[in-house]
Amino acid sequence: MNIKELEKLSLFTNENLESIEKLPIQGFCNINYKLTTNKANYLIRVFKDNSSVNISRDFEFFIQKKASQINIASKPLYMNKSFMITEFLKGEHKETLKKTELKNLLKTIKKLHKIKVNQRPYKIEKDLSNYKKILKDKESKTTILETKKILKKIKRYDNYLVTTHHDLNPKNIIFFNSKIRFIDWEYAGVNSVFFDLATVCVEFGVEKKLLKYVLKSYFKKVKKEYKFLLTNYIKIYTNICKLWFKSLQ
Repeated sequence: MNIKELEKLSLFTNENLESIEKLPIQGFCNINYKLTTNKANYLIRVFKDNSSVNISRDFEFFIQKKASQINIASKPLYMNKSFMITEFLKGEHKETLKKTELKNLLKTIKKLHKIKVNQRPYKIEKDLSNYKKILKDKESKTTILETKKILKKIKRYDNYLVTTHHDLNPKNIIFFNSKIRFIDWEYAGVNSVFFDLATVCVEFGVEKKLLKYVLKSYFKKVKKEYKFLLTNYIKIYTNICKLWFKSLQ
């Protein structure tokens, strides 16, 4: 990625491109750069790897645009087959959260979940089948079998489908003053509301005694099955992460 390549884009017709730098925090599927011009800062996401999941860059652009309209994401400005350009977000990443920050995060996730899309639900079973083909060790086989059993146990609760970010780890959440915004939308799709909630619980080390607080902050009124579903999705998310990281080795 270089400035001369970017200067050809009509997006920057009225701007002088000053510098481009690789950011210290990087994802697995993209290489992220900060572009500085005489008028603004931009984020450039160079696509590195689409092989680990069924990524649709067109859908990523679409859903991020929708999310930016409700102020929970940066506005995407340009995309081609190699990279995407978005507004650059100020803020910080956090590894741990205070209860008030957790509550604010859950409110922001709820805004995301209200976005309507015409998309087939994500099938965890499909990922498990792929992992079964490539991971032959005993531990992975046990993890896959355990996850399948959990999925069967929760199968009858299929009425909580929403638009999910699907990768709400600390690197993908930016805190700035009282605002929270999400980045890296390539995994976004339709899944259970409890998948995103479980992700936050695992990634931010939310203690078991706070699970009820998570559910109350999100739902207000907590049904009996909510804790059952959240607990099981925490197990599912933990297992999927374990398999995913093992597949990268």
